[in-house]
Amino acid sequence: MSITSLTTPDQTIAHPDRPGHTTGGRHSERMGKGPATGPEKMRGLRLIAVWVGLTVGSWAVLGGAGYGLYALVGSLLP
Repeated sequence: MSITSLTTPDQTIAHPDRPGHTTGGRHSERMGKGPATGPEKMRGLRLIAVWVGLTVGSWAVLGGAGYGLYALVGSLLP
């Protein structure tokens, strides 16, 4: 271990996973390994409940904005 380096000499060289192969940024994709699995998909009643909740929430925001605009215009008119 040298004074300027925090790694030992055997740690400074990256070794490939398999002999004869280089380690690149996209190594796992090229070698046939698929991407990591993502989060589990929502299905059934839970999905319907989320969609209904989002729809009701968006209509509530739209209604609140509409009422606010109505109140603003009503206060500006004589």
